[in-house]
Amino acid sequence: MVEISIFDSVIQSFFIYLGIILVYNFIFSNTSIKSIIYSLILLLVLSLVGAILDDTTSLILVLGAIIKEKCQPKINYYHLNVFLMLISSQIVILALASYLSRGFLYIYLDADKISGLSEYGDLFIGIEIIVMYIIGFLVFNLVYKMVRRYTGSFDISDDERINRHLFIILLAFFGSIEMLLFISNFQGVTATIQLTLLLTFVLMLGLISWQTLETIRVYTWQKKIAAEKLQNKQLNDYLKSVEHQYLELRKFKHDYKNLIASLNTQDNISEIKDYLTDYTQSGEFRASLNDGSIASVQHLKNEILRGLVVQKFFYAKQCGVKLTIEIANTDFILSYGVTVAVRIVGNLLDNAIEQAQEMTNKIVTVAFNEIDNTAEIAISNPVDSDFNQHQIFETGYSTKGSNRGLGLTNVRDLVEHQKGFYMDVETKKDYVTMTLIVTEYK
Repeated sequence: MVEISIFDSVIQSFFIYLGIILVYNFIFSNTSIKSIIYSLILLLVLSLVGAILDDTTSLILVLGAIIKEKCQPKINYYHLNVFLMLISSQIVILALASYLSRGFLYIYLDADKISGLSEYGDLFIGIEIIVMYIIGFLVFNLVYKMVRRYTGSFDISDDERINRHLFIILLAFFGSIEMLLFISNFQGVTATIQLTLLLTFVLMLGLISWQTLETIRVYTWQKKIAAEKLQNKQLNDYLKSVEHQYLELRKFKHDYKNLIASLNTQDNISEIKDYLTDYTQSGEFRASLNDGSIASVQHLKNEILRGLVVQKFFYAKQCGVKLTIEIANTDFILSYGVTVAVRIVGNLLDNAIEQAQEMTNKIVTVAFNEIDNTAEIAISNPVDSDFNQHQIFETGYSTKGSNRGLGLTNVRDLVEHQKGFYMDVETKKDYVTMTLIVTEYK
């Protein structure tokens, strides 16, 4: 058995956690001065604690990472998954490096010095660190190539549902490794048996992981196909709306010709003014102009979002509700989470239009605004005195009757599971404004 001094244990822990921190910061591009200082402080603390607590340090580190994420407004399961994979891999690599280092010492030392192997603690630690980094480098390159290969097929970094399931699997794997090490140390299991158990366990996990990756790829392709179908549907609705606008323009052009023709027959200026006043106040003329307000959606650069707004514009018109669209003269675009945003805005607009149908003031307003790196989509509609702001997101609650309030419940779930999405509700006088806030996510 090799005896290791406290100093050697500190050096060993330092290089173990240095590898984990370096790879983690590389993956998430944490290169700011604040991140570097935080990493150095964490590394020094882990080096000292690791020399005393040994394998328990990894367990404490994982629990600390989970508690830290729990304190955040929304848990980032993707970051936790990467961290769990790194620390679990490092444990297995360390066990393999330790076994190989012992083998090198036995090979290059004379037989009569094997009994005095405990005297070579410094040499053992040096060889172990070198072997550990060589194996880690090879594993990292292999995983990096696999990630680049699958990146074109799917990206799960923003999928809350998949990452939550992966977190449970990886946490169970890490717990199993820690339990195996604890039992092995407690029962005095030899390094050879311990390594054999670990490698067998890792091989089984590798096969399961490969099958999981294939399942995730199929699931992601299905989601992509569903998103494309939704986009095609929205595009089709948009084309129909363009056709409708074209017909309205033709009718307006026809009325304009009739107007000019009738004016040519008039000689009295006062009669011409009266005729123009009557015509501009007619419902048909105002309807033509109001339809033209939909042209402001050209500033919405996400096609499926633009198609949704156009579709809801004509849906509101069929319901006898006026949908006012407010967009600045600058382009509005969401950089991520567009499909989820479309589902949220669609639910909010449906709810607002249906509520406005029951009100005297049948006006719904949807406003798009972008400030710095934050995008806001606000939907306002009139409400009655029975409206309860604190219950609108509860399952089943609805001002339209019992068991019909499922749309806003879906909105709540979508916002909770999408990183960078927040919902704000404000009630003022007889209006409620629901604002979807999308912050820049890194």
